[in-house]
Amino acid sequence: MSASMPENQQVVYSRSIKINDTAKGIRIDVHVCANDTGQTIEQAFSMYLKAQQTARDNKITLAPTEVNGK
Repeated sequence: MSASMPENQQVVYSRSIKINDTAKGIRIDVHVCANDTGQTIEQAFSMYLKAQQTARDNKITLAPTEVNGK
């Protein structure tokens, strides 16, 4: 048990990134929780764009965006 966190205390994060590896490249999902709509949107796009750029910098293929329906 860590001296800085009691055993029964749960850690809650306000942001997460999920990266799925597909046959066509990776897909990036970003989740942000905040009370301010503008701040939430800004953080979500910032994280998404930074994750995309990091993938490109590491020569990781991004899966093409697919449009459902037509």
